[in-house]
Amino acid sequence: MTVLMMFAACYGVWQLTMLASATRTVRMPLLILGVVAGLYGAGMLALGLQLLYTRGMSALSGDPLPEIVRTASYTVDPLIEELAKVAPFALLALLHRKVRAQWGLTDFLLLGAAGGAGFGLVEQLLRHADEAAAITGGGPFEGWSRMQGFSFVQIWGLPDLVTSWLPTPVSYIDAFSTDTPSPDVSLHLVWSALAGLGLGLVIRGSALQRLAGAALLLFPWLDHAAYNHEVADPDGAGVINALATPLAFLRHALWLYPLLALAAATFLDRRTLLAGKRAWPDTLTASEQAGRPAIAALGGHAFAGLPWTPYLTWTYALTRRAALFGHDRAAPDDPMRQAVAQATAALDATDAQAWRGTGLRRREGATAPRGIKPWLPLLVWAALLVPAVLYFLPGSLPTFSGVQGLLAKPWVFPLVLLFSVAGLGWLGWQLYATARRLRPLLAAPAADAAVRAELRLLTGVGSIAAGVGSLVLGLAAGGPDQPILTSHILDAISQTLFLASLLLAMMAMIWFPPFGLAALAGGGFQLVLTAAAADFLATLAGAGALAILAAMMSGNGSGGRGDDYWEEKYGQDDPPPRQERISDANKAELEDSGWLKNKLKDPQMRRDFMKWLEQGHKQGEAHEHLRPGSPEAEAKLAEFLAEML
Repeated sequence: MTVLMMFAACYGVWQLTMLASATRTVRMPLLILGVVAGLYGAGMLALGLQLLYTRGMSALSGDPLPEIVRTASYTVDPLIEELAKVAPFALLALLHRKVRAQWGLTDFLLLGAAGGAGFGLVEQLLRHADEAAAITGGGPFEGWSRMQGFSFVQIWGLPDLVTSWLPTPVSYIDAFSTDTPSPDVSLHLVWSALAGLGLGLVIRGSALQRLAGAALLLFPWLDHAAYNHEVADPDGAGVINALATPLAFLRHALWLYPLLALAAATFLDRRTLLAGKRAWPDTLTASEQAGRPAIAALGGHAFAGLPWTPYLTWTYALTRRAALFGHDRAAPDDPMRQAVAQATAALDATDAQAWRGTGLRRREGATAPRGIKPWLPLLVWAALLVPAVLYFLPGSLPTFSGVQGLLAKPWVFPLVLLFSVAGLGWLGWQLYATARRLRPLLAAPAADAAVRAELRLLTGVGSIAAGVGSLVLGLAAGGPDQPILTSHILDAISQTLFLASLLLAMMAMIWFPPFGLAALAGGGFQLVLTAAAADFLATLAGAGALAILAAMMSGNGSGGRGDDYWEEKYGQDDPPPRQERISDANKAELEDSGWLKNKLKDPQMRRDFMKWLEQGHKQGEAHEHLRPGSPEAEAKLAEFLAEML
């Protein structure tokens, strides 16, 4: 059940992402990480703020806590939740000039939607992940349902989800309704998409657009408050009650809100991109400068060397958009502009002939790890995940619901606690390692890699807070099968068992695997490219935009160059040697080079890079010698930084 709930949350984001392909710069992996940040980061932030408010108000006023909680559910809580869902992305934009420059309005909308989808998912998981034993029948195609009062709790099957628009993971259906049930539109996703666009307008827009952005930030709070008011106090008075009826009427068009917002964001972003192309003609390909439409010009490159060129060209298009969004905020010598201009020139130099012979092959000289020692980090990581995986994957199915009960048994639960404490320690160590590797990512021209690292940090911090809080509150409550709180916090918390809450926090470990897994795979594969194609890829990798494909590329991609190329570019008479033996002199040349010191300011990071290069090679064994500043060295550095993420 939980797998389909997670799929539903991500599927709605994917639907919006596909519609936004004309102007977005963010990639789906970053948006999935945005969902996770909404689940762990925004969810835990809202929980903490609601705890402080309800307990604080009860202590100051002397009013009963249940009354404070009921009133807060349709006044302060919606405001806290709507702000918490966009807070991670607002913080990134405020901290980094590159984010403000390189994200368009479409990007803000999509990231807001991702945060809202993750926030809605954590509420549904906390409510229903431990209910498998109460459900009879059903399956992944027909879904699962359970009677609750005079309504059904419906967890939708795969066919219903994929044929629905922005589906919510769980619906509550009136038992006496005669309508054919279908998945509802995800409220949190829609509200946060509007708030994300509002945030983008406030950050990027003109004075009038900032006013519209403020209204879009206000509307989700009011609609959320009105929605909660209908449940908590339908007969009450006040401003919220007066707004409840018109907002409920407008909510019938909830499915239309994201489409209208996306249309507006796309229109404004296209104007910015066209202005950027006029201001920076050196970022246009030769075909575009001759008057050919961009889709036709880039389409020709995309199919020049299948199967690799579609992804490479698409990545180039997204990277160029990120640069063009900042054309009015950047200096003429902006590194992002220079990187895109160089990649454009390299792209023009490639044709079908240049891509001929492209393919994957295992790196020369790579050896598979021997013994169990190289695999220990991976094995420890996988072992620590076992209780959480058992609880949320097979354990959430009615057929295997006994797994959840087994983990709560007195003779098993102490072992689960031990694994959880060790998992929290693992998360803490991985956060420290990620933070240490953040500085060179911040120095890259593109913001994408640094944003991913910082969202991972937020996810980890939220997960540790959730895990520690669950331990403290759950142990105080008396056992694994006790609710961790007895009042309305995030609405769903009061229904959540200690064990479910703790293991949900541990599931975040999936996003923190051991560093250097590529080395454990025996060196992985390389993407062999011709000279012109290698230049194109190396330039994008240097901009921080192509780390994944750069991780498959080795120095063999630069073949076919003459001596004059290396003399002109690096001031040397001969091309760098293809294979040399490891020697202290070779290592010192690279580690102490000005090029590497400029790329990696931290001396420890430079040492880590050199150790990483030596993985899989023994002293005296042939290996690639990287000349500082060469495309091969740029690609290897991009690969190293990608693995550190």
